[in-house]
Amino acid sequence: MKKQLDLFRREPEIGDTIVFNPPGYKGLSWGRCVGFSKAGLPKITYGNEGGEQTPKTGFVIIKNLN
Repeated sequence: MKKQLDLFRREPEIGDTIVFNPPGYKGLSWGRCVGFSKAGLPKITYGNEGGEQTPKTGFVIIKNLN
């Protein structure tokens, strides 16, 4: 599996903060990368419910955000 790159051509790593546009929602959301799908897209957890999502469009990695 080859990891998909973000819009700035950077490779995501587990623990990175990722900003993305979730399906069915107008606007941006962010979360932490917890793994990767078979297609190489990051799996992102977000919110208090512990939901998990994979971005269907582009995403951006934000390094060093605590």
